[in-house]
Amino acid sequence: MGGAVNASKSTLLRALRGMGYAALLLTIFEACSGDDTTSPSPPAGPAKLEITGIALGQGSFNEGDQASQLLACDYTIGVNVELTNWTLLAPARCGGALQCGQLRVSLLDGASSAELMTVISAGNGVALDVRSLLSADPPLVDGAYTIKVELVDDAGKVYVPVDGGNGTEQKNFSMTLPSACPSTPPGSGGTGGSASGGTSGAGHAGAGGDSAGEDHAGAGGDSAGTDAAGTAGA
Repeated sequence: MGGAVNASKSTLLRALRGMGYAALLLTIFEACSGDDTTSPSPPAGPAKLEITGIALGQGSFNEGDQASQLLACDYTIGVNVELTNWTLLAPARCGGALQCGQLRVSLLDGASSAELMTVISAGNGVALDVRSLLSADPPLVDGAYTIKVELVDDAGKVYVPVDGGNGTEQKNFSMTLPSACPSTPPGSGGTGGSASGGTSGAGHAGAGGDSAGEDHAGAGGDSAGTDAAGTAGA
């Protein structure tokens, strides 16, 4: 009888010890399940992009407005893009997140679709400085062009659209190069009316007498100069 009682106690102790191990393993499993290395959450839907505007210097491009087709003297084309279900981050910052990356924005020739220049951007407002294309072969000329925008991940791969999304969009526009741009950089001054100088005004002004000038002004006598003006004094 005593032996049977001892055996029962031993079995009970082994069972309790086993339950303790099981509880410890369960605690470790729950801790690992709460780790930050879990898979990223799926996006709310397919990624989409839309080119909402192209600006050459006189507001957004409009086919019926010739002024909006004239490129400004800074030779910069502005492109605005609207995104849905896509996160813009600098290269190598997405960390494996889905539908995350940059915009690849390209200027194409309207006739041949040849790629003239490309920039990568982590913002939805992109500026293309086309000044270098003036001396390209062939050079930039008046004519038809196309802006192409693509969604790319950290590896440079274009997003593959699913369920109504899109990874690429293009928009055509016409562009006229500026014919009369300042040959001197901003800040150069005008000339004053009188060669004899009194107190000169601020802002790169050429001044005579006791005149006060503003930016790019040249004033003489007792008159006040205005922007980009050169007036003779009394």
